[in-house]
Amino acid sequence: MYAVFEDEVPYIEEFANRTGHEIVQETDYLSEKNVDLAAGFDAVVTQQTVNIPDMVYSRLAELGIRQISIRQVGYDILNIDAIDKAGLRASNVAAYSPRAIAEYTLTQLLNLIRDNKRYYQATESGNWLWSAAPQGKEIHDLTVAVIGAGRIGSALAEMLHVLGAKVLAVDPVYHAQNEAFLDYTNLDDALKRADVITFHTPLNKQTNGMADKDFFQKVKKNAYILNFARGGIIQTSALLENLRSGKLAGAALDVLPNETEFMGKIQNPDKLPADVQELMSRDNVLLSPHVAFYTNLAVKNMVEIALNDAIALSQGKHIENEILY
Repeated sequence: MYAVFEDEVPYIEEFANRTGHEIVQETDYLSEKNVDLAAGFDAVVTQQTVNIPDMVYSRLAELGIRQISIRQVGYDILNIDAIDKAGLRASNVAAYSPRAIAEYTLTQLLNLIRDNKRYYQATESGNWLWSAAPQGKEIHDLTVAVIGAGRIGSALAEMLHVLGAKVLAVDPVYHAQNEAFLDYTNLDDALKRADVITFHTPLNKQTNGMADKDFFQKVKKNAYILNFARGGIIQTSALLENLRSGKLAGAALDVLPNETEFMGKIQNPDKLPADVQELMSRDNVLLSPHVAFYTNLAVKNMVEIALNDAIALSQGKHIENEILY
């Protein structure tokens, strides 16, 4: 089990004690440098934002490993063609806790529309005036476009609907049951009407860089942008251009395209990439360190589901979470 962090250890140990399986833990992510640690084992599990090199798959096959399981939703770190070529099977954890990410997205949206960053900064400096920030907005008065209405997006849409927001959804897959709390539409219509745009899609050829200069030209003035999916969906330069011009009211980002340079570290802010420093400096931008998933239930489920799937795949069984190619 690669890329194990401290909070996962109790769940890993409980799983091992309950099932009798031997689980050896490695804190570094899976790479060409440590792939040989898998020698003699039956299955491998990892989670990471760093891409897995192609040679890792062929080496795993040489070591007798039949699968690779990742304990996360997004599988853009995997090269599916290379996995297929190596004869491996792969799985992700498609739904460890959709509500965890949906709830955090909602939390940050509420912080944005009430300008809480400005108030936090003001009160910390001794300014207790209402005028430290503009008047806030109320969520029931907003139209929210959910780009990607899968498990996470639809969970968020249902919460927004309960709070009185008008919810639009853009997704190539139609689910009739979602009509109770959202309206399906196309992307151009959603961008024209939405006060809030939130991304909950995988990162793939269709979504990589989709929020570019042309995208933002179609966005309604004073809209808010949220990304709690994958950093590569939004072109940071285009986002910054529209924040500088005042077209956007604000943004909340849990992911960034260049996050592998600094996520998971304690780092001098002056050493961060220039675009990240600019985002940090803006009082209408909220940044967080890829933690939308980070709840006790989600971490437990990520560990247990990934381990169960790794064992099943290594035994040649079929599982719901297999990534088919």
